[in-house]
Amino acid sequence: MNSIWNKNLELFKERFPQLYGLCLPQISASQKIAESLTGFLLDDDKGGTASPSLGTIELTRARNGEISAREGGAALHSLYNPGREALNAVSQAEVAGKSSCIFLGTGLGWQIIEFCKKYPQKKLVIIEPDLTRFFSILSLLNWEAVFKQQNLILALACPQESILSLLEDGSRVNLGNTGVSDSYIFDIPAFTAHQEGYFNDIRTIIKRNQRKNEINAATLKKFGKLWVRNSMKNIDRLASLQGISGFRGGCGNLPFLIIGAGPSLEGLLPYLPELKKRMILLCVETALHTLLKAGIQPDFIFLMDPQFWAWRHIAGLRAPESVLITEVSAYPSAFRFPCKKIMLCKSQFPVGQHFEGRLSLDLGDLGTGGSVASAAWNFAQFCGAKKIFTAGLDLSFPSKETHIKGSSAEQTFHTLARRTASVENFTAATLFSANASPAENYLGQKVMTDSRMKMFAWWFEARLAACPQVKTYTLCPQSMKIPGIETAKLEEALSLKEVQAEKEAFLALEGSSPAGRAELEQISRSFPDQTFFAEYPFLKEFF
Repeated sequence: MNSIWNKNLELFKERFPQLYGLCLPQISASQKIAESLTGFLLDDDKGGTASPSLGTIELTRARNGEISAREGGAALHSLYNPGREALNAVSQAEVAGKSSCIFLGTGLGWQIIEFCKKYPQKKLVIIEPDLTRFFSILSLLNWEAVFKQQNLILALACPQESILSLLEDGSRVNLGNTGVSDSYIFDIPAFTAHQEGYFNDIRTIIKRNQRKNEINAATLKKFGKLWVRNSMKNIDRLASLQGISGFRGGCGNLPFLIIGAGPSLEGLLPYLPELKKRMILLCVETALHTLLKAGIQPDFIFLMDPQFWAWRHIAGLRAPESVLITEVSAYPSAFRFPCKKIMLCKSQFPVGQHFEGRLSLDLGDLGTGGSVASAAWNFAQFCGAKKIFTAGLDLSFPSKETHIKGSSAEQTFHTLARRTASVENFTAATLFSANASPAENYLGQKVMTDSRMKMFAWWFEARLAACPQVKTYTLCPQSMKIPGIETAKLEEALSLKEVQAEKEAFLALEGSSPAGRAELEQISRSFPDQTFFAEYPFLKEFF
């Protein structure tokens, strides 16, 4: 019997009992492989001649007698001293300076084992799509240090789109040096060659998220003081406004329609009154001016950006039939918007998060995604929607137009225009300010987009893949194509039954109760304290 495999398997079962149960078929197949290696493992002479295999992996003895291997003609580890090679790799200053480590593939496990011996407190993520391969290599080396690693994540045969949630803390914006940005990635070509397509997808996901974190860091530097100032001015709203958590899972079979301010919305405007009878209308703040001008009040308006210019999109407007959903970091004037009701969602920024946590408030989390449209989609999913339509969510510039005519953004261009800076100047600046590049729409045609909107599109792609039970459709085929969003004909949407009674019942749901004012005032008197700065040390400069 292979005692190494038995010991490793017992440690694996003890650490991950549920995963063990799910992997029993692959474990059984690997057991036969482990038993066939008993003779090879006993032959520990240097330069031993026995050369069994693990699938496509050809095992061999290194010059110092340790186990090494080749695959596809390439050496997985040193053929002289694989243990020393692994120790040297994990002893690099770059590895020591990171809080966690990600291994793309495993090889035979030499580097992983040495990492755990050297850094037992660090977070470790091991990504391996081939279960039989993973369990087979447990027959070769002692993985005790790995399975006793304090913070260990095994991403075995995980869908690519689910990997990111294992690498990042999705509960907040990554404003500090966290997640993927604070991880050393062991990306050794020989370890990933057996599933190159899978690992290419993982590399793309990691690079996109690193880019997102870079953007967040730059955003913090630019707007950190604004977030703090707005949140402190608005913090009393936690004691006067309801949270959206009362809508959680409460929509039944109601479909939702997310309305963006893209140029493609123009052709749908005449049909929105009929669509409103059949769906819950969610409007991003940039599109509200256009909708009100057409005589349409959406059911919900979303404003998530703390900047003054986001508030400007709804300034001077009235929507007495609409609910405004925002958070405490919004520009303070937003809380004076004349509407049916203002409700709060969980803040994505530190000050709001700190107070909400201390007050144990369940406001309802709409997550992050970079755009207000992503918050609207999250709200629909939060409410339990199974079918979500979009309109004007172009994430591109159809016919080289940036916004629908009459939107607040387009009106701002006209307001700021002068003889030496025409509307066309503002439009051109928007078109080419973020690495403009071509993309494809749902009609197979080329449209212009840019790096910012590609990032938003990637968020939708990843989110849709993680929520396969929610079907998302676009009513505007001129928009940039996003994998996971299908086209739907306007006639199909208009053929849905009217749901006025169901809508009224849903819209009448009560939100979560506000915080107690006395408790809020008590926390405010000692804010910011050392607990806050211990959690968010990078915000000291803004106080």
